[in-house]
Amino acid sequence: MTRPVPGVALVTIDRPHKSNAIDPATDRAMGEALAALEQDDDVRCIVLTGAGDKAFCAGADIPELLPHLRRNIAEGRDDPQFCGATHRHETSKPLVAAINGAALGGGLELALACDLRLASSNASFGLPEITVGVLAGGGGCTRLPRTVPAALAAEMILTGQAIDAQRALQAGLVSEVIAFEALLPRALALAQQIATRAPLALRACTELLRRPRFVELQDALAAERAAFARVLLSEDAHEGIRAFAQKRAPVYQAR
Repeated sequence: MTRPVPGVALVTIDRPHKSNAIDPATDRAMGEALAALEQDDDVRCIVLTGAGDKAFCAGADIPELLPHLRRNIAEGRDDPQFCGATHRHETSKPLVAAINGAALGGGLELALACDLRLASSNASFGLPEITVGVLAGGGGCTRLPRTVPAALAAEMILTGQAIDAQRALQAGLVSEVIAFEALLPRALALAQQIATRAPLALRACTELLRRPRFVELQDALAAERAAFARVLLSEDAHEGIRAFAQKRAPVYQAR
C-alpha cells in the first residue's frame, strides 16, 4: 500500500511473475489491506491495480488457490469472499479499479466489485473458468450479466473467451479506456477528486451504489457459490485443474 496523493491509497497486486494471479496468501493480504484502510481516516478513496504492464489480475493461481478452495468446501468451511471485495466490502470507501492489462476470472470479479473501472488500452476481460471445468464463483456469473448486455455476458461465461478494452467500453464494463502510461495518473486524479467530496455524502452515495451489487444480490450470489462448490468438487474440475497445471487439454467425463 502507498499514499501517492492526499486522501488516496494505492493497493497493488504484486505478483507480476504470475500475471498477478491470486494465491491464498495474496487473497488474505488483500482483505487485510482493505480492512486496515477502512480504519484510516486520512484515506477517503482507494485505487486497486496490478504490478507490471501485462495484467491487472489473471484471477486465481489455479494450481494453488483452487485446490485450497476445494479443501475448504469439502471440509465445510468455504468463505466466498475474494480479495476482500466480492461478497462483502472490507471497506466502505470507494474503490477505483485501474485495470492495467488482463482482468481474467477472479481479476474480473474483483473489478466488477469495485465502484469505478478504468482500463488501459491493452486491457482484456474474461471469465475463463469454464475452460478448466469450473465456473466464476466469486460474483462473475452473477454480476457480469447485470453489467453488460446479456448476450455478451453469456458469450463470455459459456466460451471463456476474453474481450478487449474497446469492446468493454462499448458494453459499459469500464467508463474510460486510456493509454497504459496515463492510466494510473488518471485513476489517482479521479480518486483524489472523489476524496475531496463531503464525507457524509460520499459515504451515503457509495452505500447506495453498492446496494444493487451486494444487498440485492445476496440470494443470487449464494446460488452462484453453491453451484461453484458443487462443480469444484466434481471429477471434471479435478481433471481441469490437473490439465492446466500439466499444460495439456483436459479430458472431461461429465462426473
